[in-house]
Amino acid sequence: MTNDNELEVELINKIKSGSRETTKLETDDKVLARVTDGIYRLPGSAIRELISNAYDADAENVYVSTDVPRFNSMTIRDDGNGMSIDTLVNMIRHIGGSAKRTIKGQELKVTDEHDPSLSLNKKRKLIGKIGIGLFSVAQLTRDFEIITKQKGDPFYSRAKVSLFNYSEENIEKKSDDERGKSFQTGNVDIWTEKTENINAHGTDIILSNIKRSAKDQLRSVDIWGQTENETELDEEVDDILDSSKAILPDFHVGYLETDSDGTGVYQQEMARAPELPWTDSTSSEDRFKKLYEGILDKTKNAVSPKLNLVLDNYLNMLWTLGLSIPLPYVEKHPFNLTKKDISDIYVINNRKKGQVNDANELLDEEDKLGDKFGFSAQIEKSEFNVLVDGIKLFRPLRFTNLPESKAMIKKPILFIGKYQTNLSNMALEDSAGDLEFEAYVLWTPKVSPRDHNGSLIRINDASGIMFDETFMKHQVAEHTIKSQLTIEIFVHKGLDSALNIDRESFNIAHPHYQIVMRWLHSAIRQVVNRYKQIKREKKKEIENFHEDDFSKALDEIVSKSYVFNQKDPHERSNLIVFGEQEEEATVCKVENSVDSFVVSQDRIERVFEPIKRNKIKQKKIINKSEAILQILDSYNLLENLTVERQELLVIDLIEILQLEG
Repeated sequence: MTNDNELEVELINKIKSGSRETTKLETDDKVLARVTDGIYRLPGSAIRELISNAYDADAENVYVSTDVPRFNSMTIRDDGNGMSIDTLVNMIRHIGGSAKRTIKGQELKVTDEHDPSLSLNKKRKLIGKIGIGLFSVAQLTRDFEIITKQKGDPFYSRAKVSLFNYSEENIEKKSDDERGKSFQTGNVDIWTEKTENINAHGTDIILSNIKRSAKDQLRSVDIWGQTENETELDEEVDDILDSSKAILPDFHVGYLETDSDGTGVYQQEMARAPELPWTDSTSSEDRFKKLYEGILDKTKNAVSPKLNLVLDNYLNMLWTLGLSIPLPYVEKHPFNLTKKDISDIYVINNRKKGQVNDANELLDEEDKLGDKFGFSAQIEKSEFNVLVDGIKLFRPLRFTNLPESKAMIKKPILFIGKYQTNLSNMALEDSAGDLEFEAYVLWTPKVSPRDHNGSLIRINDASGIMFDETFMKHQVAEHTIKSQLTIEIFVHKGLDSALNIDRESFNIAHPHYQIVMRWLHSAIRQVVNRYKQIKREKKKEIENFHEDDFSKALDEIVSKSYVFNQKDPHERSNLIVFGEQEEEATVCKVENSVDSFVVSQDRIERVFEPIKRNKIKQKKIINKSEAILQILDSYNLLENLTVERQELLVIDLIEILQLEG
């Protein structure tokens, strides 16, 4: 070990003296050698890890360039602290032996001097832990360069890395006395270059020779249904792409084919022009928000979309990055919501067999939930901005002005809670240490996109995976209600030791994971119970509304039709009439309604002109029209009608029903 340290010190001194040195790229454990064969599932995972490294290095801004739509090379640039020569060499020589969260990190001045789990200057809770994040780039390429500089240094440090292919067979061939020793996983050249830009700081990661598999994935070759080397079948493939039956993404960055000679050279013209929810003049700040709005728009008068059907792989990657890294929400953090934003708010009870507590009476109109109940996840630690190809990313989750549906309960319901372990009667080896987290459960009539239906765990405000649709293996068969839930759990302390090496899965046997799972399942039980109570109260209101004989008769006819078609008679479409001069909030409600029949007051008044003085008859005709539409809907006869055609149908019905017979 001493000999290895001496070699490392000698290497550092030579580089500092201006020499260009070549050294081995090594890991501290044989398992980590496999990272060079790619432990991550998708190319976007590698970009996520590099952005996370920038966050840990106190960067305020990260700029990612992917060379879209070619994806031949990529650059990830940040304005963080940068690395000293000592830090760079330590990282190169000890993959999997991260200096973060260790005394070594404090010695190298990459972490806080008092708490190695915090970043150096901004005191952020570190995301990275075991030191393989940089080498996630093996998913994208085997050739990359690191250019890094600390503020005040008169030079840049540069490292050019070439990774080896490393197979399982090579690992198994090692003798017993070699097992557990370091592995050479590549070569690296390290040198310095002088600069007069003393105040510059940060790190650039330049990726070249992007793998064909990564390029094909980012170019959505699978979606476009075409391979790069087709020759004789080109015409046939074009027919498939032009077919009206082909399922193509609503939004995409276009498709650029390569020449058919197998060289991989791109043609000059796009085979498919981009379809994006923004224009060239849209600001970087608004582009991702436009994408989010585009997804919500797809929900209106239709089922909630799945991301992989609406977005190509590149835009899907941006969405996943927005969910994964510590970023602000598209509007505001859920713990910064007030009673004005969501009228129904409840607090989850941590007692065994407990039930949620109504928070509405405890809150004034302007009270923010986090401040009122002592939450901390909403507190912004420091500014962090990520731009990918000129698109500023946000966390694509919103809690107000959401699409509605024919569900009986129209408005979102928010449940909040927090948990902290009590280890006073438990040994450390049994408990795995302290665990603290906060969470919210959002019930909404229709989750959009459907990929957001589930539970998502954030450790130090970061996540490596999308929402878990199983809710951590929740077994109770409340399928309808569970399909309307979005849950985020913000872990402030603990659980990170349960994360697997790819940060995209958990060791489910870990004590912390088991605690979070039990809490979540208890929370879902409480949410289901409260929702059923709210629904019963709403049902009573509806029954009271239909107290007159005419309304009762209509309701009985419609209900019978819904029951016959095996549907809930209380979750039906409504006829909404709105005027041009209504308040903005009312218009917004109409625009966001889903599975309702919308018609303008102006059009109805024109139809009612012959009976404009008979308001009672007008009301009965509208009620009859609504009942007919509901019966048609119970037979699924209106599913494919656009909003415009539905309005025409309403007008036709009203015209017929108002005729004197």
